[in-house]
Amino acid sequence: MTSATPATTVRFAEKTRVDMDRYAKLTKRSRSYIINEAVESYLEDRIAYLADLDAAVASIDTQPTYSAETVFGWMKTWGTKDEKSLAEADLPASVK
Repeated sequence: MTSATPATTVRFAEKTRVDMDRYAKLTKRSRSYIINEAVESYLEDRIAYLADLDAAVASIDTQPTYSAETVFGWMKTWGTKDEKSLAEADLPASVK
């Protein structure tokens, strides 16, 4: 019987393999299942992160931007008696 999913060989450090086997036993799942779930979760997170990063970079041309100095100056007022709201901050008018 041939598996519908092609096999891939991966080498793990001994500790990782032992931990994986322990986790598989505790969850009553196969090592293959554990690896597949972990890789799928990792890839989903990383792909979403990169998509968000691409969107953020693309937004630079369409969204207002301001210097770190301006933002940090505003943040320094937080928690003080002179705390500024976003409307009062020394940010570009297009951001307010």
